[in-house]
Amino acid sequence: MATSLGSKTVGSIVKLKENGTLVDFLVVHQGKPSSLYDSSCDGTWLLRKDLHSSRVWEADNVNKYESSDIDTWLNGDYLKMFDSNIQNAIKQVKIPYRSGGGSGGTDRSGSSGLSRKIFLLSGYEVGWTTSTSSAFPHDGDVLDYFKGLSSVDSKRIAYLNGSATGWWLRSPDTGSTDLVLVVNSGGVWSDGYARNSGGIRPALILPSTLLVSDDGTVSTNTAPTMPSSINVPSSIQGGTTITVSWGASSDAESNLAGYKVERSTNGGSQWTQIYQGTALSTTNAVEFGTASVMYRVKAYDTQGLESGYRTSAQVTVVNNVAPGNPASITVPAAVKGGAGLVITWGAATDSDNNLSGYELERKYNGGSYAQIYKGPNLTFTDTITKGWTSVQYRVRAYDKLNAYSGYVESPSRTVDNNTAPTITCASPSGSDLGTKTAGFAVTYSVDDVDTADALTVTETLDTVQKRQYTPTRKQNTTFDLTGEYFQKILNGKHTLTITVSDGKASATHTLAFTKKVNNASITLKEPLDADAEITLAVLSVIGSIPTDAEYKVEVTNNAKDDSPVWQDVTTSVKSGANIVFTNRSQTNGWAFNFRITVKEGPSGVGGYISSVQGGFQ
Repeated sequence: MATSLGSKTVGSIVKLKENGTLVDFLVVHQGKPSSLYDSSCDGTWLLRKDLHSSRVWEADNVNKYESSDIDTWLNGDYLKMFDSNIQNAIKQVKIPYRSGGGSGGTDRSGSSGLSRKIFLLSGYEVGWTTSTSSAFPHDGDVLDYFKGLSSVDSKRIAYLNGSATGWWLRSPDTGSTDLVLVVNSGGVWSDGYARNSGGIRPALILPSTLLVSDDGTVSTNTAPTMPSSINVPSSIQGGTTITVSWGASSDAESNLAGYKVERSTNGGSQWTQIYQGTALSTTNAVEFGTASVMYRVKAYDTQGLESGYRTSAQVTVVNNVAPGNPASITVPAAVKGGAGLVITWGAATDSDNNLSGYELERKYNGGSYAQIYKGPNLTFTDTITKGWTSVQYRVRAYDKLNAYSGYVESPSRTVDNNTAPTITCASPSGSDLGTKTAGFAVTYSVDDVDTADALTVTETLDTVQKRQYTPTRKQNTTFDLTGEYFQKILNGKHTLTITVSDGKASATHTLAFTKKVNNASITLKEPLDADAEITLAVLSVIGSIPTDAEYKVEVTNNAKDDSPVWQDVTTSVKSGANIVFTNRSQTNGWAFNFRITVKEGPSGVGGYISSVQGGFQ
């Protein structure tokens, strides 16, 4: 895993590419060496482990470092040998130096230092000072790698092509204008003319935040930014699965690889990784009985560099048991469009005794479920929109802490969008027409908004059908209870029912009445003429006449006279015997008639006469 350059110990080796080839560099200092240095010098100081080459310090043999050939080469051709990202990362620093050369020059430092990216080390920086020799200018302070060394020390020895070789410093000899201080092949200081060749050991300063891979290669990669946020539900139920989400990180090198999410159940004392990947959310099962949870997330890149953690608040877990499922759900099999529909469900149980209510959801025409009721009731009346083709329901229970049971789902029901026919009558359905002593009729009409439907009307008295026919819509018609039909109706309470059906639905109109007829009289409206005297007759009364009724049958053969002679023939009619007329006179011609009178007997049982048949001669 990559580590930061600033964490490398002094004396350790890191690698930089020169013209594509990895070269070892020593870490010789971490941070700003002293107050003698400008703040730009705060970083990781690197010194090439081996010498790069042997070169002339200054061909004109003048020991002014700021205008030397070696300084020009270092910050020109040599700098270009590094990869462009490393070139850009090398810090532009202001190093202490002897301005104007050795003799008569001035030691400059801090913000007045020489601004360079690549430079040679000074005598002070490798551990020699004016106490070593008055030839050393004060152009720096000793670096950590060279601290505690004697005047002669093997740690200063460097090699060129495998051989120990002297190497140039940037320090001019203060007593001359042409001599430059060097570290000779034995690690001892000396000086040499600037026009001579000597080993070149470049130094540079890199930001301490750069990464060093396991093989020591320095990378300019930087860590991703911390995720911008982390979101955790404010209320968490034990035994449920929650979603943790976070805001995206950014990465200057565009090599963001993903995120690592960790969870703590003890207030942050210990953390366990629960997710690693590229998503911006993950789910986590919070076990029942967990006291609290908190989460944190960090980003990482392809080189293993990680951001800081973004940490959530600690959330107390509510260890509440969700209610059980409702015991059942009941939806009527017949569902009418445009009508109400009553849905009921069985009660749920809750081991925590904090059941709060139920949520009822509906979907129609195969769509998605939507809530239509929330509350404590076990029933709800829904309104079915005419035109729906199907409807289905599901219900679940919830408690006071918003824990939910599973759903109980009803079968899907087909919606009947047919509109039932209507019956219009002056007497409302269910009303009582009162007592009827004579025949009567009820006027009504029928209609249906579904104009294509064929209608059938059925008229029923009590349980017996009287008539069935195809009606004309909106046209008045009558349910007739008259004449012989009325006569056959027994005394007492009766119900007449009018039903209209379109083959899919029907409407019914019922009316009650009480028949109360305790006597009756039947005779011919006009007597029957005869050409000669009427002497014999036969008469049959068809119907139902209670045995205790007061029943009398009379006949006459001079019915046109002002005072006809009426002869009681009840016995003959009952027995079916011939009737022999006793009257032998008439004033207005011979004519036949009969009269029948019936009165209710003590039993109160009713009866009827459906027809009278007979003949005479």
